[in-house]
Amino acid sequence: MTYPQQPGPDHVTSQQNYQPGQPSQMGPTLGPPIAAPQKRKPLLWILGGVAAALVLCCGVGIVGALTSDGNKKAAESSASATPRPSVTGSSLAAPAVAATTSSAPPPTSAAPPPPPKPKPKPKVYSGRGDDVVKVGNLTGLAIAKFSCPRCTGNTVLKSDGPDGLLVNEIGAYTGKRWINLEEDSLTTQFEVETNGKWTLTIGSVDQMATQAASGKASGRGDDVIVLGGKADTAKITHSKGQGNFAIHAYNLETGEGGLLVNEIGGYSGTRPLEAPALVQVTADGNWSIIPL
Repeated sequence: MTYPQQPGPDHVTSQQNYQPGQPSQMGPTLGPPIAAPQKRKPLLWILGGVAAALVLCCGVGIVGALTSDGNKKAAESSASATPRPSVTGSSLAAPAVAATTSSAPPPTSAAPPPPPKPKPKPKVYSGRGDDVVKVGNLTGLAIAKFSCPRCTGNTVLKSDGPDGLLVNEIGAYTGKRWINLEEDSLTTQFEVETNGKWTLTIGSVDQMATQAASGKASGRGDDVIVLGGKADTAKITHSKGQGNFAIHAYNLETGEGGLLVNEIGGYSGTRPLEAPALVQVTADGNWSIIPL
């Protein structure tokens, strides 16, 4: 007896990953679809034969009952001589063996993806007095935070990149400045001139910029801010300061922008400032940026 062959593991096709926003694409045609396996078909065929034999036996028995007693032995001998399909253990076990040997192996679980690499932390350098700080090759946009809270003389911070002079103050100073704003910039070291203890921290914009998701920001002294929102103008003020007050801003979507304010002492005015934007404030007093 020949049983239908069950599809093996080689007939399993791979599934394509679906990517949102892209139309689904099917792989190359592999031929006509393979019919789903029918594991119970051989067993149903055998049970059907058994049912037919039972109907035949019942029919012979009824005929024997209606005949004379003289023909009873002949009917019984005829019924006993009729072959009946036997439902044996071997005949039922055969399909089970075929199904077991041809069944596909269970799918193996994929190895979990490796954990994400930790983000690098800002680099911190510290010292006292004049020094040259070598930082390697910095090529991307970054922020330098310089602090010398007890300095009393001239406080200077310079880079060998295109930004050049970053800090030039008398006495104590704490503030942030961006570096490598221009494309293809390279900074490898900083020159420090102070008469006290200082700390220089270098990090990315995400790590060190002041976040102002609403588009409104305020503070004192030099700072770098990421302004959120969708405003295209802003009210800018500066008070209680005697030195240079400057605002540089660049739109984060278009990259357009430049110098918006450059005054000495106090200031109050409205300037075009398209958010979201990266803003650098140069000030020695209190300042504010309010979107309009």
